[in-house]
Amino acid sequence: MTKVRNDFRVYQEQNRAGETVWRIKLGGAKGETMTTCRSKEQADEEARQLNIDPYYYDRGHTRKDRVASHTLAMKEKANR
Repeated sequence: MTKVRNDFRVYQEQNRAGETVWRIKLGGAKGETMTTCRSKEQADEEARQLNIDPYYYDRGHTRKDRVASHTLAMKEKANR
């Protein structure tokens, strides 16, 4: 079993429009922003997944995955 990290953390901030957003950052409050979420629940879940697997965002982007996704979408479109 791999070690669960605590590198990715959620911070509440405001964007330019004054709306509350939650940023997932690597390296603390002044660290690098990995992504921005509009809900706390979504940010917590994504941070949890990133702490389990730092390559979480990179999964599913192989050619095989894209072809399978496209094929499934074409089948669903044909069945309408």
